[in-house]
Amino acid sequence: MTTAYETQTTGCYRTGTIGPYGDALNTFLWNAILERATDVHLHCIDEGLRVLYRVDGIVHPKIVFPGDTGRKLLNQIKSAAGLDTVRTFSPLEGQIHWRHNTSKLDIRVTLTPVQDHESIHLRFLRLPIDGWNMETLGLSKKDQQVVSNTIHTQSGLVLICGGTGSGKTTTMYSLASLLDLSTTTTYSIEDPVEYTLSYAQQIEVDERHGLTMHEGLRTILRMDPDLIMVGEIRDKDSAIVAARAALSGKLVLATIHAHDAAGAIDSLHYLGVPKQIIGSALRLVMAQNLVRKVCVHCSDSVEPTEQVNEVFARFSMERPETLKQANACTECNGYGFYERTGLFEILPIDEKLKTMISDNVHNHGLSQYLRAQGITSIMQDGLSKAAQGITAMDEVHRACKINPSNILLTPASQETAHHN
Repeated sequence: MTTAYETQTTGCYRTGTIGPYGDALNTFLWNAILERATDVHLHCIDEGLRVLYRVDGIVHPKIVFPGDTGRKLLNQIKSAAGLDTVRTFSPLEGQIHWRHNTSKLDIRVTLTPVQDHESIHLRFLRLPIDGWNMETLGLSKKDQQVVSNTIHTQSGLVLICGGTGSGKTTTMYSLASLLDLSTTTTYSIEDPVEYTLSYAQQIEVDERHGLTMHEGLRTILRMDPDLIMVGEIRDKDSAIVAARAALSGKLVLATIHAHDAAGAIDSLHYLGVPKQIIGSALRLVMAQNLVRKVCVHCSDSVEPTEQVNEVFARFSMERPETLKQANACTECNGYGFYERTGLFEILPIDEKLKTMISDNVHNHGLSQYLRAQGITSIMQDGLSKAAQGITAMDEVHRACKINPSNILLTPASQETAHHN
């Protein structure tokens, strides 16, 4: 008899773990849910329909359905999402409202033509188990206090930056939830709206009907908002309106693509916002990334190598006695990791920084000032979480792009950990 873990690690589909569901679509969705997939990709290849899961940010190939079975599943998905089952020649979007007993899940479906076939992407929109709780993001107690103090001033621009899939939207909703939204006029403009936030008036961009991010923001300003949330600043008009709204006394939470706090300031400037306005409007920058947490049931303790110790020394951090290394077990479906946590750089804007930004100090000069002031970088936060046993060094490497030669464990260390 093949166990669930053995089935998963051989790249097969976990049909043995979900019960006797006769419907192929329900079986398919249950498997993805049980493995905590956030995204499912279905790609047509010569052998049939290839299924890939994204779990905790990493893509895992799962199974290839033969031609007839794959086509039937694609048609079921399209039908459930309200899409025409006839082959499409343009991208389409739909949604599946999946319900089973007390379980509820919304699944966004994107269909696109690829050569002679179609490709489908499913995004599983799960609300956090603990709601929009800032304490679960991975921030230190000190940083939580800094962020909370800024949000409760209820004015100015708060930028949340990171790459695609770094958890910016979750952070933005969590920050908004620090306020009593039932007594606050809250509006958001998003593309698209992925989650429902109680008491917030959420507007979805619809460029086909003239509702752009910029037009949505201008409309929101006429609604006398206390709190404005911007799903992503990515054009000049939206950037300038958001900054000016912050200058007028509104609290504006916005996400933007940048790798660190100093880079977020540059990104806003490159979009066309003058540095003087940025310096006056900005109150806080949160840069973030996500790393997987090692499975507490199967991870091994290993001694850090000299190269790893050098990395900690380079960042003036105390070297850890042991580090955690991922293994594999049934609890984590053989992945070695279970769920994710954030790595953060929290930058409150003080008077000195306002002056430096307004004076157009270069990115490198801002970064030097931040380190001199003791602002923890994303890299330092990653090393700290590795030292605490929350994540593994190879995850810090993946998120922060460390030189692999500095983080790999020696074969001897791996062998020792295996025997322990």
